[in-house]
Amino acid sequence: MNQQRITRHLSELARVAEATATHLSDEVAAVADLTLRTLRRGGTLYFCGNGGSAADSQHLAAEYVVRFARDRRALPALALTVDTSALTAAANDFGFDEIFARQVAALGRPGDLLFLHSTSGRSANLLRAAEVARQAGLKTVALLARDGGPLKERVDVALVVPTEVTAHAQEIHIALGHAICDLVDEAWSTPAPDPAMVAALESLRRMEKAQTLWYRALASRAEDEDDAVLSERFNGLHADEQHHLSRITARLLELEVETAELRSVAAPPLPGDDWAPAVREREQAEVAAYEAALEGPLDAETRAVLVEILESERHHLAQLGGKWMPA
Repeated sequence: MNQQRITRHLSELARVAEATATHLSDEVAAVADLTLRTLRRGGTLYFCGNGGSAADSQHLAAEYVVRFARDRRALPALALTVDTSALTAAANDFGFDEIFARQVAALGRPGDLLFLHSTSGRSANLLRAAEVARQAGLKTVALLARDGGPLKERVDVALVVPTEVTAHAQEIHIALGHAICDLVDEAWSTPAPDPAMVAALESLRRMEKAQTLWYRALASRAEDEDDAVLSERFNGLHADEQHHLSRITARLLELEVETAELRSVAAPPLPGDDWAPAVREREQAEVAAYEAALEGPLDAETRAVLVEILESERHHLAQLGGKWMPA
């Protein structure tokens, strides 16, 4: 009888684990990315829950502070379930619903990340913590079960384990927490990209943004002057430069670099009627910028991207001739 109960428990847990892997893998990977971005920006991870979920909170916070499976630097994580003085003072003075919210209000900062563990999604103290976290600018992730409860609608990401059994929900929650920590560990163990390479990519990105704005303005002026040929050519150049900008931005994202805002970049002044020399000068400057970047410290993937763009810029330059880039 005991063996049958054990087998039944483990078989049902395996079924829930398989269903979770099928339905939640993409969401779990997204949470791992969010966790990594939070830590790389200098944010802190917070964990909270009640009962067994409180123990899970402490367990997972320790994996970040100490280590999970790889040696790496300590990462800032804190379980809001361990400070008995803060917990009992908040419960005594404000009520049990405030025991986590009060700590979030005191410690949380915009850009931090709060994990809420709950099998029901109905615990008032977790609902209140999610509310205060949102007000304070923290991102929130809930590990839930059953139908997710009202907490599902109050967080940025809800991982709802497909089970009605509390024990299995908690077992899967800790497994998901380990999976997330493992992905963060792996990424954190990968060397950060060379700062000089990142700076070069950001400089090229700003240059390409200015160039896209410039060619779009030239195309608009050609349209106003009813010059269909020039309008088509400038729109084609605009599309090429927009593609270059997208390739550089995509490479920065692949390197897990948070890209800078480009709203402040403005189009350079437009040339007069003699457009070709101005265009040639700007294209020459672009070619020189890419050639200079290729002399710097680049990994193989980044070098391949810049070589591809440089060939495109050289093609633009080679087309210049006569009044304006004739067919």
